[in-house]
Amino acid sequence: MRPITSLLVLSLCAGSALAQTPSQIPGKIGQRAKNAAGAAAAAAGEAAVEAAIPAAPVVAARPAAEPSGNPIQRGVGRLAQQIAQTVGGQQDAVDGFKRIAVLPFDAIDDTARELKLGRISSELLGSRLALDPAILQVERSRLDALVEELERQKKDVAKGAASVGRLLGASSVVLGSVSTVGSDFVVAARVVDTRTGRILTAADQNFPRAGMVALSKDVIEVKSKGGAAARSAALPGWGQLYNGDTARGVTYLALFGGLAAGAITSAVLGKTAADEYNENRADTVDRREDANAHFERTNWMLAGLGAVWLVSVVDAYVTGVDAETINLDLAPAVGGGATAGLSGTF
Repeated sequence: MRPITSLLVLSLCAGSALAQTPSQIPGKIGQRAKNAAGAAAAAAGEAAVEAAIPAAPVVAARPAAEPSGNPIQRGVGRLAQQIAQTVGGQQDAVDGFKRIAVLPFDAIDDTARELKLGRISSELLGSRLALDPAILQVERSRLDALVEELERQKKDVAKGAASVGRLLGASSVVLGSVSTVGSDFVVAARVVDTRTGRILTAADQNFPRAGMVALSKDVIEVKSKGGAAARSAALPGWGQLYNGDTARGVTYLALFGGLAAGAITSAVLGKTAADEYNENRADTVDRREDANAHFERTNWMLAGLGAVWLVSVVDAYVTGVDAETINLDLAPAVGGGATAGLSGTF
C-alpha cells in the first residue's frame, strides 16, 4: 500500500504543476527577457535625449593673419611679424615696451644701390613695426646722426651693430641687406641682441622687381641748394620749407606777408590823403603831411620786403643740401596711413 500511496502523491503534484500557466511561473528565462527589454527601452530613451540636444559647432583653428595689400605690403608685413615675434620674446623691457633700432639696410649690388633700395627697405620695415604697440623705436633723428658720424669715421655700422644699439638705448638692432636674385629683389633682415651681439633671428622675403623699381621712383625726392633758392626767390620762406626747416620758413613767410600788408595799407592811406589834399579845401590842407608820412612808411616797408626776400634766398641756398630724400607719403599704395611723416635723407 505505501508504494501505491507514494505514486499517487507524486502524480497529483506533477498534475498541479502542469496546470499552472507560464505567467504564474516566471522562472529565470522570463526574468532575463524582462531585463533585456528594460535595457533596450533605457537605451532608446538616452538616444532620444541626445538627439534633442544640438551638437556643438566645430570651430577650425585660425591660422596667423596674412598681411593684406599688394606684394610689397605683404612681404614687408611678413618680415615685420617675424621680427616682432622675436623681439616680443625678449625678457627685458622699459615700461613694458621693447626698444629697437632699425639701421639702414645694405644694398649688395649696383642695381639695388642705384635704386636706393637699402634705405627704402629699412624705412618700410620700420614704418610697419611702428604699428606694434609693444615696440618702441629709436628716434629717427638720433639714429641718422649716429650712423652719419660712424660713416664719417669710416666705421662699419653693421659690424658694430650691438654697440650702436647700446649707444641708442635699444635692446635689439635690426640689420638687413637687399640684393638682386633673378627677376626679384631679396630683402634679408636679422635681429641682433645688443647685450650679447648674438643674432636672435633672421628672415628674408622676395619682392617683385617691377614693384620695387616703381616704388623707388615714387618715394625718392631729389633736393638741391639751387631748388631751395629758386623757391625762396618765388616766395620767401618756401625754400626753407623745401629744406625741411618749418620754423624758419614760417618766420620768413610771416615777415614777408606782414611787410607786404603794411606797405599796401600805407600806400592806400597815402593815396587817400593825397586825393583829399588835391581837393583844395581849407579843411584838407593838413592832409599833405599825412600823405607824405604814409608814402614814406610805404617806402620803408618796401625796402624791408626787399631785404627779407634777399636774406630768404641766400639763407635757403646756404642751409639747403644736394641730396635725395625718401618720402614714403608719396607712395600711398605701399605706405598708406601707417607711414605718414616718415622720411630720410641720404
